[in-house]
Amino acid sequence: MKRYFQISCHALIISAFVALALTGRLDTPSVVVFTTGFLVSVYWTLKGLPPLVSPRRAFFLSCFYVAFFILDIFILSRSFIPATIHMVLFLELAKLFQEKTDKDYLYLIILSFLQILAASSLTIDMSFVATLFLFLVALVSTLMSFDMYRSERSAAALNAQQVAAPLGGMSLWATTWIIITGIGIFLIIPRMGTGYFSRAAVESLLLSGFTESVQLGDIGQVKLSSAVVMRATPISGSPSTIVKWRGISLDSFDGHNWYKTDRSRRRIRPTPDEQFRIQPLENSGGQLKYEILLEPLATTTLFGPHQIRSISGRLQALEADNDDGVYLRFQSVRRVQYQVLSEVPDRPRFGGLFSPEETIPDDISLRYLQVPPDLDPRVSELTQQVTAGARSTFEKASLVEAHLKRNFAYSLNLNWTPGPQPLATFLFEAKSGHCEYFASSMAIMLRTAGIPTRLVNGFLTGEYNPVGNNYIIRQSDAHSWVEVYLPGQGWTEFDPTPPDPNHREMNLISQLSMYIDAAELFWNSYILIYDTDAQMQLFRSAQDNVQSIQASMRERADGWVGRGQIASDRLMERIRGWVETGWFWILAALAIGSTFAFNHRQQIRTRIQIHRLRKGQDTVADVEVVEHLFYRAARLAERRAEKRRPMQTWREWIFGLQDPTRRSILTKALQVFEKSRYGRVPVSATEFKLLEQTIRDLKGARS
Repeated sequence: MKRYFQISCHALIISAFVALALTGRLDTPSVVVFTTGFLVSVYWTLKGLPPLVSPRRAFFLSCFYVAFFILDIFILSRSFIPATIHMVLFLELAKLFQEKTDKDYLYLIILSFLQILAASSLTIDMSFVATLFLFLVALVSTLMSFDMYRSERSAAALNAQQVAAPLGGMSLWATTWIIITGIGIFLIIPRMGTGYFSRAAVESLLLSGFTESVQLGDIGQVKLSSAVVMRATPISGSPSTIVKWRGISLDSFDGHNWYKTDRSRRRIRPTPDEQFRIQPLENSGGQLKYEILLEPLATTTLFGPHQIRSISGRLQALEADNDDGVYLRFQSVRRVQYQVLSEVPDRPRFGGLFSPEETIPDDISLRYLQVPPDLDPRVSELTQQVTAGARSTFEKASLVEAHLKRNFAYSLNLNWTPGPQPLATFLFEAKSGHCEYFASSMAIMLRTAGIPTRLVNGFLTGEYNPVGNNYIIRQSDAHSWVEVYLPGQGWTEFDPTPPDPNHREMNLISQLSMYIDAAELFWNSYILIYDTDAQMQLFRSAQDNVQSIQASMRERADGWVGRGQIASDRLMERIRGWVETGWFWILAALAIGSTFAFNHRQQIRTRIQIHRLRKGQDTVADVEVVEHLFYRAARLAERRAEKRRPMQTWREWIFGLQDPTRRSILTKALQVFEKSRYGRVPVSATEFKLLEQTIRDLKGARS
């Protein structure tokens, strides 16, 4: 039963650690160190080897970690929460490697429970459900086997009645706590998420590329990650329509950066049926409707296919700019779910009828024909060569698009230096790059020919998941393309970037990931988000009152958080000031010394009496002194002899020693020990000296 309990306890610890590691908030060194230590502990347990760390060494390691904890807060992690998690992991490893009592096992269970609570606050992904299930199974197994292990030690044999009562009580206790924990984790934390962790732990997926000022190359950096950005499920429209997920458009280029010159936005309020009408639908073109589940991003941009006409969902007021972009008013730290209705414009055919006197509105010419003042003249010359013979704006744009696709290579690995003229370097020297260089080159080339253009940043279609009937869009799908203003047609999409040659092939792992992703989409849409909507609809009659109460509570909570943050900052400043003074370290040393003296007060008292006996200040030795000296002598003798078995008496072991010298030396000490221990007879100073002489003789015999 002991071996089963130890294995079950290790399963509990690793399930909690995996749940914490899967949140992505744990640093790599902590994962590697803890995993290595855990595997060593499992090996030690299976082999039944003695503990690696004594309680005394564990105490000194803990004292050392106090100083490291302060260093971790201010220098390494620079935050209280990660430093605390590191301390919990250290305490678990320290407990795993030392000789454990029932109290130590209880500490391990509590520390594992704290880890699973931290994981529940740091994430609400589906991966947590699987690890939580494993944790609960290991928890019940550990608690029950722990109770049976304790009962097994207290009696040599147990009848059925003696076993049934503890197991029945433990099962009831475990079931109750499982229900309480499940309610807390699945109903309160995922839906409210208003605590410290939901504010501090959410990391934005996108760091650049979707703001009103973008440096050339930002999208290329975004494409290096495979993190999921959003999932899009088709609702209506042609399933064969290839879409791009349009985000933000930029109109001005200075040679190195794209940015918006007109940053004004208009606020769009929802209709009673929660519809945000961006623009009215036109008769031309088809219509597409998608349901999008957007991950938390470091941008307020909302994404949709082609030309967004309306958005529906439980959103606050939206904003729209003059370049067909749609935005949240405030950046969201949670997933956003909405439905988008878009219109697919008719694309003209090459060689169609166009008026030779194509006119461009003044407001379009003013904003979308700007080129860098120091643009290399070769760019304009190349445009004239490529578009020679074209009759219309559409034909010129198509020829430039085809030229870039046909004569340039796609690559994310830029082995060339952009220099002061990145586009000229790309067009005339490198001739390879990622989508931003293709789109920027086409936009500026057409502008030199008097054709208005704008750069659009968004995402490619993504990977279609037939299991969940949805598209999985990742950061690696980030993309830039061009919208060209065609007189009489409006803004039309062009994409000069050739296909990525490193296309991922479908394999068994990819197919399995489709099922996992479909289950995760179901979890996010129909458990974390769908239930919240149903609850809001159920209490719609009291919506105004609830919103006013929530607003009041939010203001108070923000005030409390602000005051708490100020108090925390002041406290940290004071702590930092104390740490920098010498008095802090003096008091810390005194506290550690006092704690050490209190925990080892018996040993200190014994050593003081030994010192007094040596000086002749005492004439009688206590039993603690005799036991201390005798056990010390026995340890010296054990180093080159067979160790005493637990069921073996001291007399049996000493008389069974093979070395006659050690046996003779220890026999005299044994008489003094038995006289003091069992006879309760005081030991004289002469007998005390005999014990010390025994230790010296054994040291000499060892050498």
